[in-house]
Amino acid sequence: MTSLAARCTACGTVFRVVQDQLRVAGGLVRCGRCGEVFNASTGLIDLDTATAALAPDPQSIEAEPASAPTAAAAPAPKPQPLSPPAASFDVAPVEPEPEPEPEPDILGLPDLRAEADAPPSFVRSADRAQRWRRPRVRAALVAIIALAALGLSAQLVHSYRDQLAARIPGARQLLEAACEAAGCRVDAVRAIDKLSVESSGLVRVEKSKVYRLQLALRNRSDIPLAFPAIDLSLSDSAGKPLARRVLRAADLGVNETTLAAGRELTLQATLQTATEPVVGYTIELFYP
Repeated sequence: MTSLAARCTACGTVFRVVQDQLRVAGGLVRCGRCGEVFNASTGLIDLDTATAALAPDPQSIEAEPASAPTAAAAPAPKPQPLSPPAASFDVAPVEPEPEPEPEPDILGLPDLRAEADAPPSFVRSADRAQRWRRPRVRAALVAIIALAALGLSAQLVHSYRDQLAARIPGARQLLEAACEAAGCRVDAVRAIDKLSVESSGLVRVEKSKVYRLQLALRNRSDIPLAFPAIDLSLSDSAGKPLARRVLRAADLGVNETTLAAGRELTLQATLQTATEPVVGYTIELFYP
């Protein structure tokens, strides 16, 4: 079907019209923009070819054939002009079709068509999973895991070398050799909370300024522990500190550097003061 358009005689707006509508309304239309009523059958435009088109004559009437022949033809009546129809129809202006916007040409942006041609996400996920299953990739992963486990084990051995040497006597020599290369040393385990003073006493010798300290030290752990130092504080009858001294293993007559597991050791020390008589004392174990 041919697409027709008419131009408003008042405002010049172009409207799309239909032949059947023109025929029914006798060619009269009302402008949908300014309200002007005009005859659209004149000056039609073919939208397909952008040329002028002819509209059907709304006043043309087809004649019907006579029912029977006559001897002499009667004079034809004088044709009377048809009055235009009382009604007209409104038309809306023809909106021009928007021209396609040019595609932007911006450097640096990814090609959208290339992304559209990319495989689906589940296919890419399957490809990545398949790459991780390759023998070379798996071998590399196993090697990395092994190296990480070896490094972690080395750190643990270095941190707990004293405990390992105490619990595994046969590993001491190997640990000492490794420490010699790494610049560290293997010492006795220090666990002050596993040591306790079971009993103690401070006795003055024959009203002199000499005092004898005696105490029982016990190792409550299941491994040998490093021998601690003893912090001894002396006080008078009012609780005022008189003297303070740190006693080590040699001061207590002990030549050992460790105290065996579960062992209780009796220690003695002789003290001399040049101040008032000693009435009270306190003992505290610590590692220097």
